[in-house]
Amino acid sequence: MRWAKGSFFAADDRLPVRRGVVMPHIRSRAFGPNLSVASLCMNVCIAAALLAVDASAAHAGKIKMVFPGPVTTFSLPYLVAQKKGWLGDLEVEDVHVTGDANAMRVLLSGNADIGLIGTLNVLASINAGASIRAVHSWQPIGDYSLVLATGKGSKLADVAGKTFASSGPGGLPDQLPRLIMRKHGIDETTARFVQVGGHAARLQAVIGGRADATLVNTVTALKGVKDGKVTVVARLSAEFPGLGYVWNVVRTEALAKPELAAAFQTMTDIGIRGSRFVMANPDEAAAILHERLGDLDLAFLTAVVRDLNGENVWGVNGGLDPAIEEFTADLNVKLGNLPVAAPAKDVLEPRFVERALATLGNYQSK
Repeated sequence: MRWAKGSFFAADDRLPVRRGVVMPHIRSRAFGPNLSVASLCMNVCIAAALLAVDASAAHAGKIKMVFPGPVTTFSLPYLVAQKKGWLGDLEVEDVHVTGDANAMRVLLSGNADIGLIGTLNVLASINAGASIRAVHSWQPIGDYSLVLATGKGSKLADVAGKTFASSGPGGLPDQLPRLIMRKHGIDETTARFVQVGGHAARLQAVIGGRADATLVNTVTALKGVKDGKVTVVARLSAEFPGLGYVWNVVRTEALAKPELAAAFQTMTDIGIRGSRFVMANPDEAAAILHERLGDLDLAFLTAVVRDLNGENVWGVNGGLDPAIEEFTADLNVKLGNLPVAAPAKDVLEPRFVERALATLGNYQSK
């Protein structure tokens, strides 16, 4: 089966509406503009009321999954599983929105059964009263790079006073530059943040002059460097080793529904298998990614996947390491982004990962 090639950059140009490639077990839809952090508590309350009438349309063998942006590298284990047919009879409808806050809103309202959402937003939502749990992660460790427009500076100190393109309030691209600046004693109040959208849209904002800097993933950062448009001044993996990136999150009440629990198990299984496949077969994984990001050169994507493998970002053992949750929560409390650090037991639900590893075994690095 062949996937139609789409434009990586055009996908973000069309925000907030995106059309995905349709496969027999996958359909796509989109939701509107991002949600502000200030309305997070209100949304949690609204979502609780909506859940009382069981808004989810999921039934046996069919779920909806929300993503905080268009297809990119954090979905690679999932893309591999789709290509290999590992989802079996499970039908997944992909819902693409702009930013973590909006993805959380869709999940809490019952318009999705599972969501790939940034760790900080998940922790903030739990602090605000959301009844959710992380069940696995395809990419638990972030691969973000902080980039500056060519001519705007070449070192981290040069980010002072710059305008940053972000995905929206409360998202990692909004919060992580602030964390990095605080760590290095750079006055974050001199920076300005403008809401743009996903990775490629943020890079375009920098290239086009709407912003001076942004935080983007490896594939986007290296594309900008290759084209001579940006300079990398910091990498997240070096600045905050062990800082969590994204979790796949579900509503707690959904865990008690057998049909959804079975789907969550499948998504966990294929995520682990897909992560291990990427590590063992980076060239083939890059070719699968190229089918979705056809405007990017295959050789370039191969270099990106190999770079990510070198950073050990994938969820080869399910991506629910409690140490990552604890480090992420504690760091954000110290930096004033969270009031308290939620313990791992209140954030992570390991049953699906444990069941998968009982069959697949623990990953053995080559």
